[in-house]
Amino acid sequence: MVGDVALLTQLPSDAWFEGFAQRPNGQLLMTRLDQPELYTLDAEDPDAEPQLVYTFEDATAAVNLCPIKGKPDEYVVITAMLDLATVYITDHVMWHVTLKDGQDIKVEMIAELDAGAAIGVIPVSERLLLIADSFRGTIQRFDLSTGKTSVLVDDDALNPATEGPYGINRLRLTDGYVWFTNNGTGTLYRFPVKISDSDIEMTGPIQLISDEIPHCDGLAVTPDMKEAYTASYVDGWLWKLDIDPESGKSELAIVMENLVSPTAVEIMDSNGKPKIFVVCCGEVEVGWVNSADKTSWSEFRDLSVNAQVSVTITEEVVESA
Repeated sequence: MVGDVALLTQLPSDAWFEGFAQRPNGQLLMTRLDQPELYTLDAEDPDAEPQLVYTFEDATAAVNLCPIKGKPDEYVVITAMLDLATVYITDHVMWHVTLKDGQDIKVEMIAELDAGAAIGVIPVSERLLLIADSFRGTIQRFDLSTGKTSVLVDDDALNPATEGPYGINRLRLTDGYVWFTNNGTGTLYRFPVKISDSDIEMTGPIQLISDEIPHCDGLAVTPDMKEAYTASYVDGWLWKLDIDPESGKSELAIVMENLVSPTAVEIMDSNGKPKIFVVCCGEVEVGWVNSADKTSWSEFRDLSVNAQVSVTITEEVVESA
C-alpha cells in the first residue's frame, strides 16, 4: 500500500506532462505533450516551480523522453506535430539533449522517425532504445549509432481497441523482461528478452499479467518484478499489482484515488529511498475521452503546494490469472 502522499508542485492545470526522468542532480526533466517544451523541477523543494529549459521548433508536442545509458545527464526526446482534439500526430523527430549543471543546454537532431504515434521510449543499452508505437501496435528497436529502426514485436496484444485510437502505451525493462501496457484494452503484459550491446531479441511468448486496468497510463515496475504501478487518467486511480515474478499471476488493488488525470508513473530515488512519482495532466480536452466521463477529483487541480491536503487511501483487491 502507498504510504505518505505529498503534493510536490502545482503544474499548470491546462498542461499535459507525459514523460519525465530523474537527472543526476535529483531534479526531474519533463516533456509537455500539449506544447513542444522541456521543463526541469526540483522535486525535493516543496516551493519549487517547473522551469522551462527548452522549446523545440517545428513541433507542437514534446511527446516523451528517456535517459541515454552510459551518458549522465543526456537524454533522447521525441517531438511531433500533434493535435489532441483530432487525435492526429505526425512528423516525429528524435533529439539528443545534453544538460550539464552550469552549462547551456545542447540539442541535436538524431533522426526523423517513421511512426504512427511514438508514445513510449526506454533505453536498452548505450546503443539501443525501444519505442512503443501506439497507433501501429508495434515495439521498434532504435539504434542510436545508425539512426535506423527495426521491428521487435508486432502482435495483436499491442493493437488499439476498436473503440479508441491508442494501443501499446508504456514500456519498462527489468532483468530479462520487457513490460508494456495497452491503453485501449486496459492490459499489462510482459515477454522475456535477451540483450546484448547491439541487439535485443524476444525469447518467449507475450504473457498477460492483468486485463483489469482500463484507461491505464504510466507504468513502473520494481526491479524484483514483484510490484507494478499504473494509473487511470479517466477515474483518477493509482493501481498497484502484486506479482509472482515466476508465474506472472497478479493481484490488483486501487491504492490511491482522486487524482486528476494521472498520465505518468515512475519509481525514483529520493534521498536514498525509492518513491513513486505521479504526474497529473489536469483538465486538458482531448479527442478520445469525453470530459463528462472523467470521475477524477477536479477540485484538486488548482491546489497550491502549500495547501493542506487530506487524502484517504483505500485498497480494493482484484485477483487476476
